[in-house]
Amino acid sequence: MNDSQISPELITDLEPFTGMLLEVVPISGGMTNRNFRLETEKGRFMLRLAGERTALLGINRHHEFTSAQIAHQLEVGVEAIAYFERHAAILTRFIGAETLTTVTARMHLEELVRTIKRYHQAPVFPSSFNPFQTVKNYYSLALEYGVKFPQDVPRVLTQMHRIETALQPHARDCPCHNDLLPANLLFDGSSLFIVDWEYAGNGNPFFDLGNLAVNLELNAAQCQHLLEMYFGSSNPESLAQLHLMRLASDLREAFWGFLQAGISSIDFDFMEYGETHLKRFRQNVATEEFEQWLTGLNA
Repeated sequence: MNDSQISPELITDLEPFTGMLLEVVPISGGMTNRNFRLETEKGRFMLRLAGERTALLGINRHHEFTSAQIAHQLEVGVEAIAYFERHAAILTRFIGAETLTTVTARMHLEELVRTIKRYHQAPVFPSSFNPFQTVKNYYSLALEYGVKFPQDVPRVLTQMHRIETALQPHARDCPCHNDLLPANLLFDGSSLFIVDWEYAGNGNPFFDLGNLAVNLELNAAQCQHLLEMYFGSSNPESLAQLHLMRLASDLREAFWGFLQAGISSIDFDFMEYGETHLKRFRQNVATEEFEQWLTGLNA
């Protein structure tokens, strides 16, 4: 058994839920946490150990666990079994499912929209989420940890303020996932599941929709179709909100990467990751469409 990365104390705490551990299999690819598949006498489980300083990213593990439990009750997430506070670890059921890619997720877009609507209409989550405040928090913390930002960041933040101001009169609130990357979408052949509820919180549903649209690289026609599936129709106002939240999503992702560069010991080029998302943001705000989206909401 390869349990060298799991403490004996955690193994003891796991046993009432899993029984004897037979094998611990590290799962690569995590950019925030360490993940393991547990082969046990009671079946297969997933164990996630929180990465260092993840509270600085706005993650509350109590809230994550509760949100994951709500998602499971709604049949949109896997079963969240236990949270071990002293180990910062969450145990969930393992399901044999395919992790979607950008391409395969687009093939499941209609089902994804139905799934998102299901938890958008659910009881409230225990926390809240605002992408603009999140970017501000990440920026401030990253400066404290010595991160060197691109020279145009003041202008970027000014553009963000314009987006935030335009969207404010149209704000609404519901439970949101806020991290709809393809890697967080699973399909087992019949059902779709959303995992990793660490950024979940009550917020604007258009952020979830914009986050999904930008992560799946939807084009303009596909974005319109996304809104038609969600609302039954689309209009210039909803399209403007969707596209502006696509920009907000890229900003959140960029500043997440910059902060991670200052606080994480994971072997990953977080600065490049942040710059990649910031580059796409810059490109989009330089278009005529950006001004039209702002004008449409400010009219």
